[in-house]
Amino acid sequence: MWQSLHDAWWRLATQHRPPSFGQSLVCRTLDAGSVAYRLAISVRNAAYDWGLKRRARLPCRVISIGNLTVGGTGKTTCVELIVQKLMKRKRRVAILSRGFGGTRQPYQVIWDGKRLGVTADSTIPPGELADEPVWLARHLENVPVLVGSNRYRAGTVACTAFSLDALVLDDGFQHRKLQRDCDIVLIHSRMPLSGWKLLPRGPMREPIHALRRAHVILITKADEAWATMGALKERLLSINPQAIVATAVHAPVEVWDAVSGKREDPSCLEGRRVGLLSSIGDPEGFESTLQRLHALVAWHRRYPDHYRYTQQDWLDVMKPQGGLPIGAVVTTEKDWVRLESLAAPFLNELRVPLWVLGVRMKILSGEEELDARLDRLFAG
Repeated sequence: MWQSLHDAWWRLATQHRPPSFGQSLVCRTLDAGSVAYRLAISVRNAAYDWGLKRRARLPCRVISIGNLTVGGTGKTTCVELIVQKLMKRKRRVAILSRGFGGTRQPYQVIWDGKRLGVTADSTIPPGELADEPVWLARHLENVPVLVGSNRYRAGTVACTAFSLDALVLDDGFQHRKLQRDCDIVLIHSRMPLSGWKLLPRGPMREPIHALRRAHVILITKADEAWATMGALKERLLSINPQAIVATAVHAPVEVWDAVSGKREDPSCLEGRRVGLLSSIGDPEGFESTLQRLHALVAWHRRYPDHYRYTQQDWLDVMKPQGGLPIGAVVTTEKDWVRLESLAAPFLNELRVPLWVLGVRMKILSGEEELDARLDRLFAG
């Protein structure tokens, strides 16, 4: 039910003109909610802009990775990329995450190369950990990822415990309580030039003019909208002429078998008939990636972003689907974080292989300017 409701909302949220009278009535109700939401965020932002609300400062550089929309721009891979850049500069860095989709209890995860260490006030089952912090920890060896709603408190703990030079704030553009030294804002290449509508009518967290606060605007998944890239850059620079505007893609780097762990080049998917399983912010982008790899997508079972899978969900996916047989089921790394413990008892009984697709962010343009901006944070 939640899947169908989410999909129905998303279709309405990204359409300016509803196709039916019934949907038009629903949109009018949502529009009223958007008016109230706009007023609330306008008052809140004005309070910070005019100094009526104070912002907390941490004793290290803070770099925020965020966006204007509800999911789907690729923040997690961008966090990975920025942390790697800082590590190459010999900076001691940690990550602060809200941990959406997991337990509300604060905790810390760190990967030592062999196992994932979890530190919390009480035991947290693996299924209660949020997918993004675990994904980041596994990709960034010995980089602590601190999870909690109070990012200032978590940042203070991190600076004290690890003598940090920098903190990367995951999904932090709207978290204005914390002072930051660099705001990197991600924009999906398929976003309309005028932007979508505000929540709950549309997927926008803030109006597009909020980009005036950004230091770097990164257009992600640029390969999905080459034709409009020039116009989108011009639009963004008209809003914030001082910002660095860069472009990036999410490049598939490997496919690995969930049973054997064998890793192969993504080109092995060419010509293979596959089923897809995902619960991410941009399922269309995942499907497009497989199509660009020349895989034949037979079906795509989609769940809402950060969906907490059940064992029945897993069993349903593994049942034979209608139509021609497939050669494999392909899922994302973030989905596998949530699926791994559920799937473990059944992996040896799979009727077809389960493959996990790994992707990384690759900067296409503006990387030199981005690097120079990071260097200036630590100059002097």
